[in-house]
Amino acid sequence: MKRIIFMIVACVMMSCTTRQALPPLSAPDEFERAMAYFENKKYDSAIQAFERIIFYHPTSEYVDDAQYWLGRSYFEKNDYTQAVAEFDYLLRNFSNSIFSEETYLYRAKSYFFNAPSYDRDQTGLIAALSSLNEFLTLYPNSEHTDEIKELILEGRNRLAKKEIENGKLYIKLKKSDAALLYFDYVLEIYPETNVANEARFYTAQIYEKTGKIDEALTLYRELLEDNHWKERAEKRIKEIEKDSDESDVGEIQ
Repeated sequence: MKRIIFMIVACVMMSCTTRQALPPLSAPDEFERAMAYFENKKYDSAIQAFERIIFYHPTSEYVDDAQYWLGRSYFEKNDYTQAVAEFDYLLRNFSNSIFSEETYLYRAKSYFFNAPSYDRDQTGLIAALSSLNEFLTLYPNSEHTDEIKELILEGRNRLAKKEIENGKLYIKLKKSDAALLYFDYVLEIYPETNVANEARFYTAQIYEKTGKIDEALTLYRELLEDNHWKERAEKRIKEIEKDSDESDVGEIQ
């Protein structure tokens, strides 16, 4: 065990020695080398080069640029947690950086891409949406506005989908009143999402089964404008109208 610990410590010391042994260049030369690494997608080398600028040239005009590109390097590596940390550091310490807008943008995207799928805890996604909305508030006329709005919609779709799945679970448990709470919530809070009509369809089914035929028909007819749900909605409408006609005939006889 002691031997293993010794080997680990030795490797760490050798790694540190190797990094320290790299001769520091001037700030502009180091930055040029770092950007070359980045542009050639050698992100690990780029990270080390940008870190050398921050360490050896902390007062140079390149330090905030290096901090931004350090965050971008982690972003391109899909290490979104570390990317957020680097972008946060830039925003705290270099608030006047020319990269402020891009930093807010990529920090928000890092939060978003790091968020789990809809079937997991959504705390991270909620934080991501907050960061995306913060960007829109700070830069309402940004060229990235459409991209950010698309990410927000995608995030809201995921939140809505989680509510849908909760509602479907209660349908399986034959607790339609509880299911309706989730579907109503989606229709009220996430009406613009592409899963809102899924909530509408399941709500209509519950209404139909509980005898609220007029309410069910209203929702089914609203679904006729959605190609994804149109066929199923038409089928239910025809079944309801058929049952209604047969009932009328029975009453006349």
